[in-house]
Amino acid sequence: MRKPWAGKSLALAPHTAYIHEPFNINIQFGIISTPFNHWFQYICEENSDQYREVLRKVIYYEYPFIKHLTEAPSLGMVKKITIDQLHLLQHKIRNDTPIVKDPIALFSAEWLSQTFDMNVLVMIRHPAAFCSSLKLKNWKFDFNHFLNQPLLMDRYLGVFEKEIRKFSKNEQDIIDQGILLWNCIHHTINIYQQNHLEWLFVKHENLSHNPVDQFQTIYKAFNLDFTPESKSAILKSTGTHNPVEQQRNNEFLRNSKENILNWQSRLSQSEIERIRENTYKIASNFYNENEW
Repeated sequence: MRKPWAGKSLALAPHTAYIHEPFNINIQFGIISTPFNHWFQYICEENSDQYREVLRKVIYYEYPFIKHLTEAPSLGMVKKITIDQLHLLQHKIRNDTPIVKDPIALFSAEWLSQTFDMNVLVMIRHPAAFCSSLKLKNWKFDFNHFLNQPLLMDRYLGVFEKEIRKFSKNEQDIIDQGILLWNCIHHTINIYQQNHLEWLFVKHENLSHNPVDQFQTIYKAFNLDFTPESKSAILKSTGTHNPVEQQRNNEFLRNSKENILNWQSRLSQSEIERIRENTYKIASNFYNENEW
């Protein structure tokens, strides 16, 4: 659900390559040949045989160039596919470190980390901010994508099964959708925090409030070179000279400090209270009373 800010900021380090959301099922000509069947595809040892080679190609910049070319609907798409192929070949030749930005891969994080020896950065977001983004974009979620993955339901989401079944049958209010989706995601993040002390867990609000210091810490943890150019680019994309709200022509530039509390103006007071009440049990692991 997050924009590429964090991933692209990490990919400012020398000898890295930004890879955008291989788990996004709406990307038809991306770095994988055929999109996955489900949003938040869950990959684990029990079902990994059908996904291991697909993700290996992502990590090693093996772009499905010929397949995409034969399916390209326009000359413009042919041009984009060719440029993507050239960029990935350059990264492959230089043996650059891939920076895979994909919040949709959350439930597969354990398998990805174990299979490809990935460092993992998990972003935590305030439930009201999360819900306000869904409301702003009118992003709706079909909860059948969870129900149709029994391994995922058994492993992480069984505690929400009754609600998920209800939401899968009849579309609910966008705020209620956001509440349930946030609870599913952050319930899993809470489990990860207990089981993976070696991973990095960062609150989006902390990153937004002090981006230079926070990113410098992340760079160090991942053995990335925090250059003056990296610092300058982060300042440019997050400074007070940028707009507070999202701009359609460039959502990557944002006044990050002021953007933290945009949810207070996007949501009604009754919506805020509903979010607070219905996420409290999980949100209290990440946010205190003063952060509402």
